[in-house]
Amino acid sequence: MKEMTLRQLEYFVAVAESQSITQAALKCHVSQAGMSLALKELEASLGVQLIIRRKAKGVYLTPVGRIAATRARALIGEAQHLVDAVDAGAEGYSGTFTVGCFATLSTLVLPEVAEFFAREHPNVALDFVEGSGPEIQEKMLRGQIDVCFIYEAQRHPEAEAVMLRRQDFRVALSPRHPLAERRAIDLLDLAPYPAALLDVEPASYLNEAMLRRFGVEPNIMYRSSSVHTIRAIVGRNLAYSLLMEPVDESSERLPLKYLPIAQETGTNSLLVAYPQGVKMSGLARGLIEHCASVFGGTGRGTAPLAVQD
Repeated sequence: MKEMTLRQLEYFVAVAESQSITQAALKCHVSQAGMSLALKELEASLGVQLIIRRKAKGVYLTPVGRIAATRARALIGEAQHLVDAVDAGAEGYSGTFTVGCFATLSTLVLPEVAEFFAREHPNVALDFVEGSGPEIQEKMLRGQIDVCFIYEAQRHPEAEAVMLRRQDFRVALSPRHPLAERRAIDLLDLAPYPAALLDVEPASYLNEAMLRRFGVEPNIMYRSSSVHTIRAIVGRNLAYSLLMEPVDESSERLPLKYLPIAQETGTNSLLVAYPQGVKMSGLARGLIEHCASVFGGTGRGTAPLAVQD
């Protein structure tokens, strides 16, 4: 097997992220011919096909190419950490650390992450990428994000994860709702009442599927991609909702109640995910351990959760 070079890995990661040899060549300031040659040499060194070239449709990673891209990005990151450490006199971490976060978790998680970095690693440039669970994890698996904060139900099968806090599904209601005085909500009792559901996948699908699994055809009157809008609708007693993060009041300062569900619906815990098969950096490990202590984690450090298929 021929020796591979760091430059070849950098070119390969650029292609994996852009899904285009042309765009990758522009990003790396190299000719398309030079980019193609480097990829062929890398495939020859590894003895596998990493990408599939499709005329006028860019390139696609093979299954082994996806694995290689994730690990290549980790190797490049480690090399950059070495350079940064030398430049900084080995006095701490530097460079850029990118955190992905499911949009509805942003106000809960990101301020805590920002304060941790400001206090413990002031030389690190911190980037946030907010979006849906599938979006941010896909970017993480392409090497564009270091770790992602998500819910258990959103976890990608190619990601490992650490539980930060166990969470159960709950019904969000106004205190004026006819069911608000119950100790727990039987999902069947929700059938006659209007619902306001978060219109962000997979939350929308999962919520509807859970209701139907217990025999409830939801009367969905309102949908919104904004959790603040859903809370405001619930606060005005226009509908109930299924929300994970209990907040005492809506943005209009109207009170909210979060009641447990009588049926066994399983958990949808708060997780932090990272690429499967990639050695976690010290910076990522420190962040995860901090968040586990703040958010009431399982005390299992960074032991990965078992994949639930």
